[in-house]
Amino acid sequence: MHTAEGSVSLEAIVETAVSELPLRIRRAQRTIINEGSAHVVVLLEDYAAVRVTRDSFTANKLRRRQQLVDSIPSDLGLTLPRSLGPVVEIEGHAAVATEFVSGAPCPAGEGEPEELQRLLEAVSSIDPGPLQSMLNEPLSFCGGANWYSVQIEEVIPRIDQQFRNLAREAIAALAHLEPEEQVFSHGDLGGYNVMWHRGQATGILDWDLSSMSDRSTDLASLGVWHGWEKLSKIAGADQVTRAGIRRNTFRLQQLGFLIIAHRPESEVSAAIGRANSWIAENLA
Repeated sequence: MHTAEGSVSLEAIVETAVSELPLRIRRAQRTIINEGSAHVVVLLEDYAAVRVTRDSFTANKLRRRQQLVDSIPSDLGLTLPRSLGPVVEIEGHAAVATEFVSGAPCPAGEGEPEELQRLLEAVSSIDPGPLQSMLNEPLSFCGGANWYSVQIEEVIPRIDQQFRNLAREAIAALAHLEPEEQVFSHGDLGGYNVMWHRGQATGILDWDLSSMSDRSTDLASLGVWHGWEKLSKIAGADQVTRAGIRRNTFRLQQLGFLIIAHRPESEVSAAIGRANSWIAENLA
């Protein structure tokens, strides 16, 4: 099994997280199914999944994020990774064993507009009132209230000179986006964070970026994964325009996260390359 950053092994962290679970779960075959920039996810057959933070930056947030997931009403109509045990902490890492969420990600470019609309409405209709203390401020992962300063001072200087003006324009457009009605927002509603079965969305993972925002935040994520042309069938022209403004900064936001999280330079460099390529292909 791979080793998490630091001296403690991933295996030891998982053992701690599942130590109070039934024997059949503790003995289940373990498979690493995701190694993202913030977490490693270890699947225990179809019994459970253990989410392990890769560093203290994300470890400090896991407990509140899991509390949020556990507090979302069960009548949402979608399966969520609710807790099977407590959040545990060991040598700067945090981990939690959660319920198994069945299904598979929808292939990129697929997904019927009607189902995408149902998914979007299900999330945006979550009552944020009882959850306010567990929600992030918008763009918290890449600076929160200071996101613009992070972009201007840390991100833009790392972008290729030929693309910096375009990057500044994209950031300025987001900074000057007119306020609109705020609803519950997942923050990354697409790709491998949504499980599907037979053409229907059945579960949602990774609620780390949940906040109050307008509908264009989750709309943008859906468009990037399922096909931008589908958005006009599930939202009005103004919302699609707002979603496009958000989409134009996604690669820059991701780079900002890696910088302020002090991720390894290899990860930062790779993100710089992705941002440059995206700007060249979509904004230049």
